[in-house]
Amino acid sequence: MVVAPRFVGLCGTDIQVYRRGQDAVANILGHEGVGIVVAVGESVSSWKQGDAVVFNPVNPVNPDEILGLSYDGLLQSRVLIQDAESVPWLIHRISHRMLKPIGTMIVPVATAIYSARLASTVRDSLGVRRAVVVGDGPVALINSIVFRLSGYRSVLMIHGSSPRYRWAVDHGYFETSDVISRTSSVADTVVGNLGGIGPEAVVVCTSAEAVEQSALDALAYLKPGGLINFVSASNPSVISLPGGDVNLSELQRRNNSGVPNAGAFQEFVLSTGKSVKMSGQRGISLTDLQASIELLSGNPQPFKSLITDVVEIDKAVPFIESCVDWALGRRSGSRPMKAVIELNKDVF
Repeated sequence: MVVAPRFVGLCGTDIQVYRRGQDAVANILGHEGVGIVVAVGESVSSWKQGDAVVFNPVNPVNPDEILGLSYDGLLQSRVLIQDAESVPWLIHRISHRMLKPIGTMIVPVATAIYSARLASTVRDSLGVRRAVVVGDGPVALINSIVFRLSGYRSVLMIHGSSPRYRWAVDHGYFETSDVISRTSSVADTVVGNLGGIGPEAVVVCTSAEAVEQSALDALAYLKPGGLINFVSASNPSVISLPGGDVNLSELQRRNNSGVPNAGAFQEFVLSTGKSVKMSGQRGISLTDLQASIELLSGNPQPFKSLITDVVEIDKAVPFIESCVDWALGRRSGSRPMKAVIELNKDVF
């Protein structure tokens, strides 16, 4: 089967791979995208020409098989899917109404839905209604939207040294008082902002290099029995925390594609006796993918507003290079929030 990608989201993982901050075998980036089926082989019965599809980037059987990392991704005019009937997890049918830039949000929103679902296991025992997202990029903002839609009373953001967080404040995603600098006394500020009680859930959505420090901070302000969920991959994958090392890669693999449904957790006990849960995620279940499609169809605006740039494919390389410069602090001016690469514009 052959699919023509129409819109492909540019995410932090793509930037990491492009600047060699994350290992990848693929020669072509892109794992968040929607497209159109343009040809099917004689043995393909599940699909027909003209179907609109969204790609699910991680193989639920082998979490090391990842679109745009272990094999070539979506930033090409045509994607050949060999033996299409044997990889039903890779693509899913969507409405042609989702064949727009917002369709590239299906995958990241699905990961946030799973984040909220993991946190709900803690909520049942702690009455969780307070959360912290660590990071100031689109994944952090998507998680904040989903957490609020899931009934959280307070959601705070912790940001790093870049001024990117100002975009979130200027566009109404956070109040200034709910945004905390990582250079401040993080634990005291978080607990103070939440009325003297720590949050029950922390979602780490930072660059890979900042994951370890984010976890150290979270251990200081998280409520006993609470959850740290690592959406971000870490570099290195093993982080050192007071009380022992944690292999985040292995932890994330334990929740591959939303299995088990209730989530797998690692309990971590500090020397003070404080106990917290840790979890992670890698891959997306069909259930969460469908929930994301329904959420974006019914309430698109807060997610759609995150897309600040739609760039045609012939301008993608210099644009990605500029995004790398922004990520490395080598470029001033307004940095894109969520960028989408448009392909096959003249064909469809």
